[in-house]
Amino acid sequence: MNTPTTILLVDDDIRNLQVLEAILESQDYRLIKAVGADETLMTLMHEDCAAIVMDVKMPGMSGIELAQLIKQRKKTQHIPILFLTAHYFQDEEIVLGYGAGAVDYLTKPVNPDILRSKIAVFVDLFRKTAALAELNRAMEAEIQDRKHAEERFRHVVESAPHGMIVVGQDDRIALVNSRMEEIFGFHREELLGQTLETLVPQGLPASKQERMGAGAKKFCGEFSGRRKDGTSIPIEAFFSHYESGDELFLLISFVDITQRKQNEEALRESYEQRLHAEAGRAEAEAANSAKDRFLAMLSHELRTPLSPVLHAVALIEEENDCPPEMLELLEIIKRNVQLEARLIDDLLDLARIRNNKLQLQLEWVDVHDLLRRALQICDPDIRHQHLDVRLDLRAMNSVMEVDSARIQQIFWNLISNAVKYSGSGAKVSIATSDEEKTGFFRLEISDTGIGIEPERLSGIFNAFVQAHGDRSKGLGLGLSISQVLTELHGGTIEARSAGSGKGSVFTVRLPRPAQIPGKTYSGAQADRSTDSSLRILLVEDHADTLRGLERLLRSKGHKVISAGTFRDASKAMGESAFDLLLSDIGLPDGRGLDLMDLFVKAAENRPVAGIALSGFGTPEDIKKSHAAGFRNHLTKPVEFSNLQKCLSEISGIVNQTCDHVG
Repeated sequence: MNTPTTILLVDDDIRNLQVLEAILESQDYRLIKAVGADETLMTLMHEDCAAIVMDVKMPGMSGIELAQLIKQRKKTQHIPILFLTAHYFQDEEIVLGYGAGAVDYLTKPVNPDILRSKIAVFVDLFRKTAALAELNRAMEAEIQDRKHAEERFRHVVESAPHGMIVVGQDDRIALVNSRMEEIFGFHREELLGQTLETLVPQGLPASKQERMGAGAKKFCGEFSGRRKDGTSIPIEAFFSHYESGDELFLLISFVDITQRKQNEEALRESYEQRLHAEAGRAEAEAANSAKDRFLAMLSHELRTPLSPVLHAVALIEEENDCPPEMLELLEIIKRNVQLEARLIDDLLDLARIRNNKLQLQLEWVDVHDLLRRALQICDPDIRHQHLDVRLDLRAMNSVMEVDSARIQQIFWNLISNAVKYSGSGAKVSIATSDEEKTGFFRLEISDTGIGIEPERLSGIFNAFVQAHGDRSKGLGLGLSISQVLTELHGGTIEARSAGSGKGSVFTVRLPRPAQIPGKTYSGAQADRSTDSSLRILLVEDHADTLRGLERLLRSKGHKVISAGTFRDASKAMGESAFDLLLSDIGLPDGRGLDLMDLFVKAAENRPVAGIALSGFGTPEDIKKSHAAGFRNHLTKPVEFSNLQKCLSEISGIVNQTCDHVG
C-alpha cells in the first residue's frame, strides 16, 4: 500500500477549506489545511507537499504574494500551485499569477471532478519524480560501493608481500603493485598495458583462452622471469581468476625465489656432504652451526613482515562488507602467508633434526582432537578442491602422552599431502583404529589421487625428495620431518601405492600407554576465557606490525598504548597502569625480555601478565621468554585469532584475581 501523498489547502475561510477537504477526501491523499500566509509557510517548512490549492484573495497577504515567497525557497519552488478565485481575472492578473508560480486557475464554486482530475495529475507527477530520485540515489550508492570495493582491492594488492598484477580480458596488464617494481626493476607505468610476455617470456599457457577462460583452474608454477635490465630471475607464480561486474580478470602473484633456490642448493650440498664425508667433522659442525644461526636469523627476517600482512587481511575482513570475490582473494593472501611460515618452520626443523636438538614436550592429550584440528586447518584447501573427505574415528583408546604440537604437525603434513595430490572431486579417507595384537594406535589416510610410481616409493621419506618432482608443492621436507617425529614418539610411518593414477595410503602407528592417568588432559579442560577489556602496553619496533596490531586490538575493545623502543615502553609504565605487556623480543635499544621485570615492578600488587612476540620460535627461545616472566610466546607471523585466545585466557585470570582481591 502506497504512502498517502500530502496536499496543502490554503484559504482564509474555514468553510471553503471544509468544502475542498470533502471534494479531495481519499485514502491516497493526506490533506493539510492552512489559514493565512504564516500557517502556510510554517507547514511547508516541515511537510513535503505534492501540490498547493490556494485562494487568490486573502486578507493581509494575497495568494499571489504568498506564492512568490514559496517560489523563493529552493525546497518549495517546484511545488505546483492551483489558484482558486471567486471572480473573473484580468489578463494582467493572470500573467502576474503565472509569474508567481501558478500552474492553473479554477473559479469558485469549484467543479469537484475538474479539481480532482487536476490534483491527480500533480500527485502522479510528484510520485514519479520521487521514484526517479530514489532510483538515482540507489544508482549513486551502487557506484560508490563499487568504487569503495575497487579501492579496498587495490589496497590489498598494494599491501601484499609478493609482487602482484591484474590482467584484463584484452590480455594486457591493468594493475601493478610496488613489490613488482622491486622484483623486476620496471616502473609500474612501464608495465601498464603490456602483455605477460614482458615479464615471463616462456612457459606461460599459450592461448588467451587457457589463461582467461571462465572455467580455467587455478595453477601455480616456477618460471624464469626477465628483469628490465635483461637478466633472468627465478620466480614462482600463482594464477587465479575473479570477476568484477561483467569482466573477468586474471590475478597473478609473483614471488622472487632466488634466496630459496640458493638455500635449497646450500642445504642439499650440506646434506650430501654429511652423508658421504666423515673427514673434517669439526669443520662441518662449525659450518652447520653457522648455517643454523643463519637460518634462525633468516626465519626472523622473513617472519617479521608477514605479521602485518595477516593483520591487514584480518582488518579488511572485519571492517568491510567484502563481496565474495574479495574474500576469496583475501583467503589466497592468508593461505600463502601461512604457507611461507610453514616452509620456514620446515627448514628450522630440518636443522634441529640434523643437530639432534629437536626435543619433545610431552603431555596427556586426546589425539583425535589433534586430528580434527589438523583437518580443520586444511579445510579451505579441501573445499577449494571439492574433495570428498570421510572421517572414521574407530580407535577406542586415543588418549596418549605425546608432544601435541608435533603430532598435530604429522597429521597436518599427511592430510595436506593427500589434498595436494588429489584432483578436484577426489576422495580422501581418514580412519583410526586399535591394533589389539600390538597395542598400537593406528591412523590410515588414503586418497584416490595421482598415486606414486614404484621406483619413487622407496625414497619418499628422504629430505628434499618429492614423488612427482613438483617444486610448486613445497620443498619436499614434510614427509621426512614427519617420519623423524613419529619415530621420536616410538612409532612408525609408511607409504604404499599401487602406482601412477591409483592413489596412495599413508599409515602412522603410535604406541598406546599401558595406563591412562585419572586427571584431566589437554582438550578436556573447562573454558575459563572471557572477552573483558584489557589495558595493554604494546611494544613493537616494526612500524607496519605496530599499526595493524594496535588497530585490531582496539577494534576488540582493548585500551592500547604503544611504544617502539625500550625507553618509550619504560616511560609509559610510569605514566599509566596496565594489565598486559605485549612486546616484541628484539628492540633497537634493549631486550624485550628485560621489560617484563620492569612491568611487574611497576604494577606493584596488581595482577599483570605478558605475551612475547618474536620471529624466533625455537624451544630455547620459548624457554627464555617463560623464564623472563612472559605467560605466552607467539612466533611471527602471529594470526590474530591465536592472539585472541591468549588474551581471553589472560583476561579471565586478571579479572578473577581482581575480584578475589576486591
